[in-house]
Amino acid sequence: MRRRMTALVLLSALAFVVQGWGGLAPIRAAGQQTVHLTAWTIGPDEPSYYRKDNLLSAADALNKQLAAEGSGIRVTLDATFATGGGQTWGAYKQRFVLAAQSGKAPDIVATGNEDIAAWAAAGYVIPLDTYVKQYKQFADVIPSLWNATKFDGRIYAIPQDVEARPLYFSMPFLAKLGWSQDKIAGLPKAIEAGQFTLTDMLQTAKEAQDKGLVLKGYGWWIRPINGPAYYMYYEAFGGKMTDASGKLLLDTKALRGDYSFFHDAVFTYSVTPKDIIGTDWNSWHGAVVGKQVLFTQCGTWCWAQWIQQYKMPADEVWKTYGFALVPSGTKGGRPVTLSHPIVYMISKSSPHADLAARLLALATTPQLNARHAVTSGHLAVLTDEAQVPAYAQDTFAKDTIYMLRYTTFLPNDALFGTYDQAIWEGLSAVVSGKMTADQAVQTVTQQLQTNLSDHVVIR
Repeated sequence: MRRRMTALVLLSALAFVVQGWGGLAPIRAAGQQTVHLTAWTIGPDEPSYYRKDNLLSAADALNKQLAAEGSGIRVTLDATFATGGGQTWGAYKQRFVLAAQSGKAPDIVATGNEDIAAWAAAGYVIPLDTYVKQYKQFADVIPSLWNATKFDGRIYAIPQDVEARPLYFSMPFLAKLGWSQDKIAGLPKAIEAGQFTLTDMLQTAKEAQDKGLVLKGYGWWIRPINGPAYYMYYEAFGGKMTDASGKLLLDTKALRGDYSFFHDAVFTYSVTPKDIIGTDWNSWHGAVVGKQVLFTQCGTWCWAQWIQQYKMPADEVWKTYGFALVPSGTKGGRPVTLSHPIVYMISKSSPHADLAARLLALATTPQLNARHAVTSGHLAVLTDEAQVPAYAQDTFAKDTIYMLRYTTFLPNDALFGTYDQAIWEGLSAVVSGKMTADQAVQTVTQQLQTNLSDHVVIR
């Protein structure tokens, strides 16, 4: 019944969006003219399809506005939505780069904020500061999110969504371990207060395995491929990715704590399989919805995936999993999460940047963004979004939005890819047993000194 009510509220809200004009600047043309816009969007999780569909709704609204203004312009939008596993990202980004290099990029592209610096520096996308000032819809964006869209002091992207990356824990397994209901319910607060650390998590997972409640290697699972989530563990030990001047930063003490934690998870406590990296995503999610894993880390969108894509009944998800911030690496420390905002950018190849920007303004409304957030397990990017009934009535959205107080973002640095590759290779070597934590830290330090020189601060 709650889902039916949510759908009705969203439909009513969308009717308003299509009719409401939002005070956008008129675009006039003599005679009739059809402008064809293209947009590429990506999940890769299937429930995030509104990244595309919101643009289609905005195109309908734009054509109504143009007609009311007496303009002869009409817009058609060809939008695509890429889905699949983690490898989808690499192919998608490479496709855009090749298209941009040949001057055939789409008008609009949705991607992660970490691409802003490289694509802006290469001239693939255009700055949007003028449009952000022009259209009042953009004034509703939560101010801190603009920090994730800037490169060299200018705005290059419009936030489409944001997320947290919780630690999920199996409440039935903890109950079988002897935890009281009050202790289970209080775990998120204990983590927030720094009372339950990453080491406590490993020890709890090992205890569950030793008592035969959880299979060996199923105590704690992390994502099976590289991604922003891994930096949470570096930050959990006090690490930062940039210094006060904005330069890339490698904190070797924090990295050693990070790598040592992963070594302990795999080899000391044996709660994480040695071959976790490279596990097929469907198998990974299958173990979670199969209620086999005690602790796991995944984004808020995974909650929607488990229900919609992997067909775990919603009431079973709620009965099985609790969620919290990722614990600190030290007692009394600050817990962490990391957000990887998906953003819309306008390519330099676009001959219709003004119309593309107006389209993005019409897609940046509380109603449209709320339907995406509720459907796909993401969080609000607009100040007024949380007041939309569908969002305000969604328990998961309400219970996770506090995590944004603890969030960080990947740096918008054109050379971040080099930094990221070195740290990932070091972690992979530790998890596979090819290097100790100390050896991996030494290797990463040498690589960054060689490849980034004075572009990175090492301490």
